Amino acid sequence: MIVLPMKRVLLSIVALACCFSAAAQNYDFKPRETWPYLLEEFTSGGVHTSGGANLNDGWYNVSVVDGSLHYINDGRIMAADMRLVQYVRIGETLFVNRLGRLAEVVSEEGNCALLRFTAVDMERLAKSDIGYGVSSAVASTQNINNLGLAGATVSMELQAAIAGSKTGNVLPVRVSYGFLLGARQIEASKSDVLALPGLDQAAAKAFFKQEKINWRKPESLVKVLEYLARNYKEQ
Repeated sequence: MIVLPMKRVLLSIVALACCFSAAAQNYDFKPRETWPYLLEEFTSGGVHTSGGANLNDGWYNVSVVDGSLHYINDGRIMAADMRLVQYVRIGETLFVNRLGRLAEVVSEEGNCALLRFTAVDMERLAKSDIGYGVSSAVASTQNINNLGLAGATVSMELQAAIAGSKTGNVLPVRVSYGFLLGARQIEASKSDVLALPGLDQAAAKAFFKQEKINWRKPESLVKVLEYLARNYKEQ
């Protein structure tokens, strides 16, 4: 497991954020085969490496296929070695590396954070008619790799990729959430939260009922995060 001390990460990112001008992000954007990215355009940002270095003058995007960080180098799109990336700030948003995939930090409380993962929905892709002709998520994964979707834009000139970005089929995506509690990461679900060792289940259930927690809505999950930050002590 990759351990990310969130308090130190989020304090360090304040200095990193001062090194570039932020750009607004459009989360209504729909990634395509020809532009398999979370963001509609590469955006200014900074990277903190696993070796402790800060790279503050870059243009970045996140692949929804494999969660990797892509960047611009001499006018071409390149894929970062995720073993070297600890966290990245893109525009106004912080992403942390969780086992090789970038996850967005939605909210943080002390040493805890709510994370959002956005990835190609393999199950929906298998059922969709976008030219893969497959009937299972496993088969669709294989076709993605065979067609080079994971690296569809890597090494391409940025302008050429932009020119074709609206021509490919829309990729179905799945959004999921997780809690990072110190070194422990769990799914943002009622069952996973109640299974936390040392957490008072009766008190937690009462809180969920009182606050009418909807486990599919990030605004509810933020309330759960705040509750866990106050009441959960890592075992």
